[in-house]
Amino acid sequence: MPGVPAGAIAERRLIQRLLKADAVRSDSAQPLENLRWVQQRRLERLIGLGVIREASAGRYYLYPPALADRMAARRVRVVMALLAVITALALMTGLATFRTWW
Repeated sequence: MPGVPAGAIAERRLIQRLLKADAVRSDSAQPLENLRWVQQRRLERLIGLGVIREASAGRYYLYPPALADRMAARRVRVVMALLAVITALALMTGLATFRTWW
């Protein structure tokens, strides 16, 4: 996936792995073994954010409310970034039009 940061890919893979295993409760926690270093770092970050929780040593599950909050916050950031780009383009277009008009 060109242009997509490795951390985002690692996060998506971790979340998909736990969702595929239906690990959304402590009693359905799954081991996450053989992680690449990027995945390990992203796992630690997601644990810190409460999106992934450790039920017992080496067994993890997703916490759906925290995951939903994270996805909603990501959507807001994407919309804000798009609005900023659109605003910048509109300003540049307006400025270029204004310059040629005078």
